[in-house]
Amino acid sequence: MNDLDRYISENADRYTEELRELCAIPSEATDPAALDRAAAWCMERMRGAGCATREVRIADVPALAVGEVGAGRRTLIAVQHYDVQPAVPLELWKSPPYEPAVRDGAMYARGVSDNKGHLLLRIQAIEAHRAAYGELPIRLRFLIEGEEEGGSVDLHRLLEKDPGLTDGDGALKEGGSIDPQGRPSISCGNKGILYVQLHVRTLALDAHSAGATHLPNAAWRLSAALATLVDERGRILVDGFYDDVTPVSAEERERHAAQPWEADEIRRVYGIDRFAWGRDEREAHLASAFEPTCNIAGLWSGYTGSKTKTVIPSEAFCKIDFRLVPEQDPDTLAGLLRAHLDRHGFGDVEIDYVEGERAYRGRTDDPLVRACVAVATEAFGAPAIVIPNNAGTSPMWLVSHAKRLGNATLGMGHVGAAAHAPNENVIMANYWRALRATARLYSEYARA
Repeated sequence: MNDLDRYISENADRYTEELRELCAIPSEATDPAALDRAAAWCMERMRGAGCATREVRIADVPALAVGEVGAGRRTLIAVQHYDVQPAVPLELWKSPPYEPAVRDGAMYARGVSDNKGHLLLRIQAIEAHRAAYGELPIRLRFLIEGEEEGGSVDLHRLLEKDPGLTDGDGALKEGGSIDPQGRPSISCGNKGILYVQLHVRTLALDAHSAGATHLPNAAWRLSAALATLVDERGRILVDGFYDDVTPVSAEERERHAAQPWEADEIRRVYGIDRFAWGRDEREAHLASAFEPTCNIAGLWSGYTGSKTKTVIPSEAFCKIDFRLVPEQDPDTLAGLLRAHLDRHGFGDVEIDYVEGERAYRGRTDDPLVRACVAVATEAFGAPAIVIPNNAGTSPMWLVSHAKRLGNATLGMGHVGAAAHAPNENVIMANYWRALRATARLYSEYARA
């Protein structure tokens, strides 16, 4: 056993307890006090690892926790978050979401994978590196925000208070994953997002369904509007939606298609026989990296309780998220959506713009990516897979686009991690491997 592995083993109990402490804080968007506690906890933990820390604040916005440590010719920015998704529905959790429980080699808690486990192991890795190799040969800067799950809507204002916070050479993104074969995935970017809520009213009040012969139903009205957005192959029908999409070369598409993709495991986990929009495995694999999406995230109208209530709904609502690819601007697309609905005769359907974030894709041959591949392959004992970008969204465009920083994930999420769902978990054996890889990264990146 080498010095790094010995240090991690000797401190595993302490580090596990720290993970419990952080995940016990219910830092959801609706609980400002809990968000403050989570920010303070992160600040204290970074100080314990030798970081110089400070908070960046603006009124009524969760703090940006900043920590810096190390010195060298390269600066690595660790972009993380301490806020979590809502834990509801609570009845589906096998143990309370904010009472972290370890069973069968995994820890279960809201946020343990997305993103508290990942942010904590990056801090713990500072201590592990120091114990095994000495002080960090790079400058490491943490930017830990509290609004990521809500689209990082105020991060640009926080960063504007100190533009130097994004001065660096590469950005270590939140998260990271391991596929069912034990291969680590290194993602070099992420999709953006446009999140909107649609609302339509057709009557002054709900009506008896006997009047369905002549009273307009809001649910039918909204359903008709939604039917104009996407064709049967999943292509978005809003005029101009694809105009700014950065073309993907045939070489890049083939390189991505050649990477392993666990289609059978995805079908098994989600209990499906086929992929959406009639896509075969290759098409689904490529779309996950390169295609924008239009997803109905929630849809409600009328009576949804038990037994019967025969009404004509007067109102209908829908939440939609569009996942975006590089160069698509969510503000522009929101305007195109408005024009699309108007053009199709749905001027009465209101749009509430909830959030927007641009996509970012870094170079797959960046020194940071090479370093992550090396340390992940070593720690997990399987060749790391490099993917152009993952299908989720994080605020990397805000941090990285001005200087075209390299981006990479390095972590331990897995297909059954249930991020954003009940019974979110991390496999602790993978947590220690990711901690080892991250400690090694801090030296490897200095040499890559």
